[in-house]
Amino acid sequence: MTVNDYIQQKFQTFGINLSEADLLDMCLTSKISGEDEMNEDCYGRVSVAMAKFIPSLLLRATSIGESGFSMSWDIKGIKDYYSFLCKKYGLKDELNTDKPKVKFL
Repeated sequence: MTVNDYIQQKFQTFGINLSEADLLDMCLTSKISGEDEMNEDCYGRVSVAMAKFIPSLLLRATSIGESGFSMSWDIKGIKDYYSFLCKKYGLKDELNTDKPKVKFL
């Protein structure tokens, strides 16, 4: 399985289809060719690149409807996966941080 295939399949579990540009962004971030064979040597770098990509992914529309066809993806699931990757690789979780609360007296 190539790196591109691995990344596409991981995101497809959340109902997300990636473009070639998305795959290229993640491959450039991980400094790995998308055509390379996915193996344990590059697993960590690819996972970190995926985690770094997810916040920009969430800026897109989460559902599309056209001519009776609709498609949506699992936002909670992808946020949970992002949080998991951040914890696993020691990255700052930009999406699931608690917002500071102010209490007026």
